[in-house]
Amino acid sequence: MIVYADILVILNLIVDYFLLSATAAVLRVKLSVFRQLGGAAAGALSSLYIFAPDLGLFFDLVFRAVICAVMVLCAFGFRGIRRFLRAAGVLFLVTCGFGGIMTAVWSVFRPKGMTVVNSVVYFNISPAVLIGVSVITYLLFMLLRAIFSGTSQLAERCEITVTAEEKSITMDAIVDTGNSIKDYISGCEVIIADGEFVKALLGSDNPDTDANLEKRYRILPLSTVSGGGTLDGFRCDSAVVSDGNRTVKLEKPILAVSKTPLRDDYQAIVNPEIFI
Repeated sequence: MIVYADILVILNLIVDYFLLSATAAVLRVKLSVFRQLGGAAAGALSSLYIFAPDLGLFFDLVFRAVICAVMVLCAFGFRGIRRFLRAAGVLFLVTCGFGGIMTAVWSVFRPKGMTVVNSVVYFNISPAVLIGVSVITYLLFMLLRAIFSGTSQLAERCEITVTAEEKSITMDAIVDTGNSIKDYISGCEVIIADGEFVKALLGSDNPDTDANLEKRYRILPLSTVSGGGTLDGFRCDSAVVSDGNRTVKLEKPILAVSKTPLRDDYQAIVNPEIFI
């Protein structure tokens, strides 16, 4: 089969765009169109690897890992090694799933106009069909996402940088109505955070042992389905919350200490109202 480089690159640009969309959906983060196109373009150009001689499994794996890292950096940026490795891992698994399905289809059915070389899939189809199928796939993806993630807006991811005096910490967070706590005295926004991160910022979460910490201390009423209670809170100087598309600066927010450790992939919870 004759492989046309232009169709190859365009095809993989579209496929990689959807692979990044799926990765972002799993991670519950928002990507800008330009960053996502940049990541997809890096993946699309790597598809020219189909023309390279067979250099063996080891080189193929190293090449795939490097391209995966480049795509993640282009699409998601670098916000710490932990977030980078998480995004790269998810993209790698999503890509392996897609590649495995395509290889299986090719191996079992040997469809006309389809070939797999160096683990790169190539379809010899017209641009009109390619665009049509891509649009239909995108619409189906969005429909399924809407059906199975009806509350996804409540679990969007964001990043928070909280400052107190001369010290700052950055936390991964979720935007969730599970945080509906208010500081009724000051009217300031409340961020529920893992206790370890509160200690990292303030040095302690015990106001009885620190006079400066005592000045920041607040008791916050907590209401749950199982009853009421309180959370310990500490006034901070400022916080910046960003979900990739929106950035909000909070003045004098309250950092409330979660009664239980939060999940490994996020360390804080903010109320969706902060973006309104």
